Amino acid sequence: MEDELSPLAVRLECLRMAVEFGTQRDVSNPVELAEKYHSWVTQRGSGANRPEDNRIDDSLMVAQKPRSVRKGSASKTM
Repeated sequence: MEDELSPLAVRLECLRMAVEFGTQRDVSNPVELAEKYHSWVTQRGSGANRPEDNRIDDSLMVAQKPRSVRKGSASKTM
C-alpha cells in the first residue's frame, strides 16, 4: 500500500493531534495524551474489550414475543 503511514509518521500525527486538540494542560505536556492516541490507533480490533458470547450454537437471538402495534395507533392515510 502506498498510502500507508510509517510508524514514525503515525506517532508524529498523534503528537500533532494532542497539541492541536488537547486542553491547555495537555498542550503543556502532550506526550502522555499522544501515547494514549497512539495506543488506540495501533490496537488490533477490540480483542479484550469485546464481551464473550455465551450462545452455544453462535446463532442470532430471536425475540420470543415480538412487539405488535396496538389497534388504532397506526398512522392513518387520507
